[in-house]
Amino acid sequence: MKKIILPICVFICCSFGFSQEDLIADGNIWTLHYMVIDGNTINVTQPHPSNPQYHPGIEFLESSPNYYEFYANAGDINVAFNTSVSLSFTPTTFTAENPGVTLGSCSTNCTLEMQYLSTIIMGNSSPPRVFTYEIIDEGNGNKTLIIDTPEGNKAVHGNYILSLQKFSKKEIVMYPNPVKKKLHFDAKGFSIEKMNVLSLVGSSIFETKISTQENSLDLSFLSPGIYFIKTTYKDGDTSISRFIKE
Repeated sequence: MKKIILPICVFICCSFGFSQEDLIADGNIWTLHYMVIDGNTINVTQPHPSNPQYHPGIEFLESSPNYYEFYANAGDINVAFNTSVSLSFTPTTFTAENPGVTLGSCSTNCTLEMQYLSTIIMGNSSPPRVFTYEIIDEGNGNKTLIIDTPEGNKAVHGNYILSLQKFSKKEIVMYPNPVKKKLHFDAKGFSIEKMNVLSLVGSSIFETKISTQENSLDLSFLSPGIYFIKTTYKDGDTSISRFIKE
């Protein structure tokens, strides 16, 4: 029996260490990409209006040995943080015993501040708040951090900043996201050649040509999870979009 228990314990300890280390990643700042609140997807593609270097997101750090904290900002004056007690971790969760938000007057990104700091971080349940998290390796050093709240809302981050130029050039709107059956899309007047649904590891699940009359994909056959759609336009440009399948 001991021979069985020991490898399992080693596996659990290694998984915990890797997940926590990857989350903190030497002060890695996770930039907020989008949120899903009450089933509605809220894209975050703009930095602070008056300071382009200030991007909404969250940072985890070990401020002293075995004492862990986080700081989340929404590109304005206020910051969310955990008070008094160290964060605790498992390979898939982190617990904030007593989250709080500074009380400065909001001036610009007030809606985003309420959504991210109040709805995602603070929530409407009594502390402690247990968040589920998952880190996805996209390759080329890019990673995605997905945080799920106790209320079922979601905040998706990256260890990189989204390209504003790329989004302004070709931005496809997809809805609903999360999707159960049909995913509708609006290419904003750009002509689409084809769409390719990809798994998290980048493998192709299926590819389809898109006619000018089409504006939806039937995704009812997909298993629940997170996927990417690579859209190829008739002029040769491509864009990548994420969606969640319920």
